[in-house]
Amino acid sequence: MKGPQEQYTNELSRKFGYKATWLPGMPLRLGDIGILNNYVYTPVTTLEFFQIPFEVREDDTKDDLEYSSNGQITITSKISGTVSPAGSTFTNSDAGLIVEFSSQNSIFFKANQAQVILINNTNKIGEEIIKLYEEGKWNKHWVVITQLVKAESATILLSNSSNAKIELKANANINSSNLDIADAQFNFSSSFLKGLETKIIAQRGLTPLFKVKGLRNRIFLPPSFIDRGMRAFDLVTPETARSKYKDEIYFDFINEDLRFKPENV
Repeated sequence: MKGPQEQYTNELSRKFGYKATWLPGMPLRLGDIGILNNYVYTPVTTLEFFQIPFEVREDDTKDDLEYSSNGQITITSKISGTVSPAGSTFTNSDAGLIVEFSSQNSIFFKANQAQVILINNTNKIGEEIIKLYEEGKWNKHWVVITQLVKAESATILLSNSSNAKIELKANANINSSNLDIADAQFNFSSSFLKGLETKIIAQRGLTPLFKVKGLRNRIFLPPSFIDRGMRAFDLVTPETARSKYKDEIYFDFINEDLRFKPENV
């Protein structure tokens, strides 16, 4: 069975085409440099440290993003003045939401007013990074965050049991039958909690999704090399990047099947 971080990052990547921040509440910034290993991004330094400037562009549109593991999550709304569901901690006067999970590692994700921000001049940045690598100043396994999804507010839940449950009581003085689980205006608090691995409730300013670029190569490996467990990038050193493979190294998006290991150049 997949662990929670692999389950979370895989499912959100398939849904949105972006990598998922793990842990989900970790703040990320454009220009952060780090390592991707076992589905997790670990920050190391920044483009600013290398004095590499970059231009930022923001998407003019904002969208609500939502995902839940198929058939494994139910959400029940409780309106103030109605009878509480059997077994609930809510009183009749309470308003809130009850979220129940039927499977371990089930995911609920909702990000409100999500906006894409990105680095505009990645070609120029790539040229600078290749120079740094040729000078022995860049780890070839480092990646740069070049796109981020910022959410005005977001709720992220991940179960660690097949009967996980959370009851979220709305504490704001709002008379609404349309409670939004990711909307911070409802000021939700947890009145009951069982079996959750991760619980982020209507938190503002999250960066839950991102894309990275890093060094890649066009080097062809014969089968005998692959049989020995070698990768094309194992052949690349700062010296060969300046000579033999000078035209084979480029800067581009890193895909899931190109996970870099945190080893030294």
